[in-house]
Amino acid sequence: MGATLRGRDATRPVPSGSFRLIRIGDISQDGTLLKDGFLRIEPGQSVSDEQVLRSGDVIFPNRGIRTTAFVYRLGGPRTIVGAQFFILRPEVAKVVPEFLAWFLRTEQSADYFAGRRKGTYVQIIEKSDLSELEIQLPPLKVQQNIVVAAEMAVTERKLSERLASLNWKLTNEKLARTAQRACDSISKL
Repeated sequence: MGATLRGRDATRPVPSGSFRLIRIGDISQDGTLLKDGFLRIEPGQSVSDEQVLRSGDVIFPNRGIRTTAFVYRLGGPRTIVGAQFFILRPEVAKVVPEFLAWFLRTEQSADYFAGRRKGTYVQIIEKSDLSELEIQLPPLKVQQNIVVAAEMAVTERKLSERLASLNWKLTNEKLARTAQRACDSISKL
């Protein structure tokens, strides 16, 4: 579980803070970072070494309805997450962290967690819900291949979205020029 940060100043930005803080809004639904820099903070209470992220940790939100997961692979300053995340430390001899994160983002996992969330205003996933999730673990090489294919699918989706956006913009620019030319030709009459 992430660090419990209490008090109004617990997550106030401190440019020289000794910790970086990853928030749920920093992670996309496909498990990628939405921005390069994280909030720097200086927690008002001690943070245990178990709460500091290590390379290969998988963070998974335990509040809300999002079922995203992110593999921490960043170096630099010590980084923590708030108590709204579970910190998973997979046994790398059995599971590739990126495979675990991918699996947690699948529709299968989303359906599983949707049936187990508790609460009305803020829905919560309990640790037992996470530990009871059954994961089929193929050999490590197959896990790695799945991760590569999933990353390529994300890249393809992003490129397709970018292409569609550019195509929409180009079409609208052409239509605007067509409208302008039509108005110009009418005003010359």
